[in-house]
Amino acid sequence: MAAARQALGAFFRTLIDFVNEKGLLEQVRGKVSEETREKMLKPPSLLSWLDSKAIDEIEVAIGEVAGPAPLIEFGSRAARAFGGSMVQPVIRAAFLLFGETPAAAFANLDNFFTLATRGISFHWRKVTEKEGVVEARFAGTGTPQAAFHVLQGSLRFVFEISGAKGGEIDPFELVTDAGPGAAVVRYRVRWT
Repeated sequence: MAAARQALGAFFRTLIDFVNEKGLLEQVRGKVSEETREKMLKPPSLLSWLDSKAIDEIEVAIGEVAGPAPLIEFGSRAARAFGGSMVQPVIRAAFLLFGETPAAAFANLDNFFTLATRGISFHWRKVTEKEGVVEARFAGTGTPQAAFHVLQGSLRFVFEISGAKGGEIDPFELVTDAGPGAAVVRYRVRWT
C-alpha cells in the first residue's frame, strides 16, 4: 500500500546533497532512524517513488539543528532543480493559457507538484490582482512543520519563473479545521 505522501528519488537526492553542502550531515544523521541513515548512504534511484518518512525525518532534523531558514532555502533550491527541467513544459503551458503572472502559476500548482510529489494538493484563492492565498493539503497524518517551511521556499520559485518583483510569502498558517487524515496550511502571497 502506498504512503499518503511520496516523492521522487531525485527529490531525496537533492535533499541529501543540500545537507552535505550545508555541513549538516553528521548532525542530521545523529537525529534520524537507522532506516533513514541507510537511505542516506544508498539513496533510491532518481525516478523511483519513496514514502515521505525519510524525507520528513531529515527535514525535521535540519530544523532542529539549524532552524527554519535552511528548510526554506532547500525548498527554493528543490523548486529550481525541478522547475528548470521536469516542470518547464507545464509552466510554459500555464503561462500561454493564463498569462505570465504569479497567479497563473499559483493556480496550477497541482500540475507542477505532481511531477515530483504525491499526496500534496493545492487551492488558489485570488484576493486582488497581485495578492492571494495558496492553500496546501498534505495527505496523511503526522506531517511535520518542517515540510511546511520547505513548501514556503518552493513557492518562492513562482516569483522567479514569472519575473514578478517584490514577491512575498507570509509564514504558513495551520488550518485547524482541516479534518482527520490531513494537514492543511495557508500562505498569503503578494507581489508588486
